[in-house]
Amino acid sequence: SFVTLFCVYFNFLRPHSALEKKVPVLIPELDKLPNMPAKWTKLISLSQDWLMDQTP
Repeated sequence: SFVTLFCVYFNFLRPHSALEKKVPVLIPELDKLPNMPAKWTKLISLSQDWLMDQTP
C-alpha cells in the first residue's frame, strides 16, 4: 500500500521541476484546492465515487 500511495503522490499531487512545477496527470477537481490534505481528501473521494459507479 505504501508503493501505491507513493505512486499516487508522485503522479497526481507532486509538482515536477521538469514539467514547470506541474503535476504529470492533471485532475481539474484538484487544481482549485488550497493545500495537500484537501487534495488527498478529494482524490480519495473521487476514487470512492468511481468504485461505487463500477459496482452493479
